[in-house]
Amino acid sequence: MRKNIGNILMVFKEAGKNLAANEPLRMAGATGFFTTFALPPVLMIIVRTFGLFFDRKTIGKQILDKVGAVLGNDGRELILSIIRGVRNYQHNLLITCFVFIFLLFVATTLFKVVKGSINQLWNIRIANKRNLRSILIARSKAVGIIMFTGVLFLAVMGVDLIQAYLGQYLHQLSPVFAAYVFSALNHIVSFVVVTVWFFALFRYLPDGRPKVSVALTGAAVTGLLFTVGKFVLRWLLSGVQVLYGTSGAMVLIMLFVFYSSLMLYFGAAFTRAWGKHSGNPIQPLPHAAEFHWQQVEVKK
Repeated sequence: MRKNIGNILMVFKEAGKNLAANEPLRMAGATGFFTTFALPPVLMIIVRTFGLFFDRKTIGKQILDKVGAVLGNDGRELILSIIRGVRNYQHNLLITCFVFIFLLFVATTLFKVVKGSINQLWNIRIANKRNLRSILIARSKAVGIIMFTGVLFLAVMGVDLIQAYLGQYLHQLSPVFAAYVFSALNHIVSFVVVTVWFFALFRYLPDGRPKVSVALTGAAVTGLLFTVGKFVLRWLLSGVQVLYGTSGAMVLIMLFVFYSSLMLYFGAAFTRAWGKHSGNPIQPLPHAAEFHWQQVEVKK
């Protein structure tokens, strides 16, 4: 038992060293910068795409409600105002197509930044010269992650419908018991959804391919850190509106995204360390190669 705990602590320590050696503040800062601009486009792409099959207003409201549950009502209203501002430019079909392509470019650029940072943490780089085909494949992976995010939102909406249906009966039996049950269920669903999303990110976005068990373990650790940090940040930043006034919502979004980025990259570093310690190191894809840093003394 003690040996297992010691091994886990060693993995955490190795992950922390790896992250610290790769300028985590720069990584998280760059990711936070792009996320601030890319979050509304990502949400718009999800709403527009899945709005072709389901009611667009219902999907949009549910997604914004989920965002509000994490970022607060001020953050929700800020993102909603940005989305409305983008919609004002869509007067005809040509402009609509141009705006959609631009939003897609912004959204996929965010995942390009994330992919490059994870590659760096995993000591992986592109071995072959990049061409149009490889660029399109990389962008397609990002689009796939965005679409998968939409599928997860739909799954959460389905769980909400089940909760609403069961809630009618549980509230009749015991309102207090029902409140505890649904609170616990919300936390569990949130953790599972976040873990599945991180699993897809670690498994399919970078130019390295971890084993399923390795990617799932890293995703679970990242999901746990993200879920716990979400509540801690909400408590610590509850007075940010007083300090920053009307800019408080933007500051809250940026701080939350910055923390989430740090947890994402720590999770990526943990995934690499866990793969090494479990005997299943991350394997570069055919077009990539693993590299190693070596300190060389230059004689004068």
